[in-house]
Amino acid sequence: MKISPKHLRYSWNFARQGMAHMNLQLLYNCNFHCKICDFWHPEWQAKPKLSLAQVDTIMAKLKGRPPLLISIGGGEPLLHPELVPIARSLCKDHFAVMICNGWFMTRQKARELWEAGLYEVSISVDYLSPDRHDTHRDMPGAHARAIEALKMLIQERVHPHQRVHMITVVMDDNLEDIEPLCELAESIGVTYLVTFHSTSRGRKEKRAAPADVGARLVAIKKRHPKSFVALEGYLESYAQAGEDGEIKPCRAGKNLFNIDCTGAVSTCIDRLDEPVGNILEDDVDTLFQKLSEQQKASTCGACWTSCRGPVETMMYGKERWRNFWDMDNMLKDVPLARS
Repeated sequence: MKISPKHLRYSWNFARQGMAHMNLQLLYNCNFHCKICDFWHPEWQAKPKLSLAQVDTIMAKLKGRPPLLISIGGGEPLLHPELVPIARSLCKDHFAVMICNGWFMTRQKARELWEAGLYEVSISVDYLSPDRHDTHRDMPGAHARAIEALKMLIQERVHPHQRVHMITVVMDDNLEDIEPLCELAESIGVTYLVTFHSTSRGRKEKRAAPADVGARLVAIKKRHPKSFVALEGYLESYAQAGEDGEIKPCRAGKNLFNIDCTGAVSTCIDRLDEPVGNILEDDVDTLFQKLSEQQKASTCGACWTSCRGPVETMMYGKERWRNFWDMDNMLKDVPLARS
């Protein structure tokens, strides 16, 4: 991967433990009714979509600050009619990635998103069995569409540094599926990630995996070092959660934050009801100061999801430098399908 001034600025800010990651919910609409999410419930559907003009305003307000890793989400981001130009706006000064369910992916859309500058796209697949995945997502055919989306994305990339991941939410009933899913990802030619389930927001079921899951996942990673690219330190650290399921302190507000589809700013996606202000209306320096204050006062440690865990794993702890070597495997160029 060619190192640009943007990469160097991001790396320097990361080494200084600055603000590095932003979650961006473009909308809350979704065609799935997943059992581990509540955004599809009626109270969320009246929310607006964040427009391209509003995204441009957000980017203008963040201009001059160190680049961020921006995770595009929702809802289902592929339902947004302005997704491609929004991705283009985000990628000018930052590194944009996206997680989606894959249902609406087409070859043309995949090509346009890569040309807009996305660095990576992850498609959610939680069970090896199509029936179990479809039932979990409450959408017949969801598994088949996800696999097809992964194939289209890997084939339509325009730069070797662009990555495609299959991503699984680790829960109490899919641990035996993790290694077979990793092998499925290998057969498609994509890499594999996991994230841990969070029950911190809404009326979701408690689906947390057992405490020994970290060691089990590390063992799988050692058997599939090239394809299973989740950070070993992130996986190992899940054992710290213990019986209460918490890992403290949480640095949301210091190293990562969230912007929702109205422009409301909060420390994380599980704290949408505690905004510090609105980036479309308020001064950014003031917002960041309030985020910092909220983080310092927080006693939460209730999740270890992929938006929080990898950032903290690489920024803090005695073995954080080991994870930078691990990250190299996630960032290595992958030859284009046409080459």
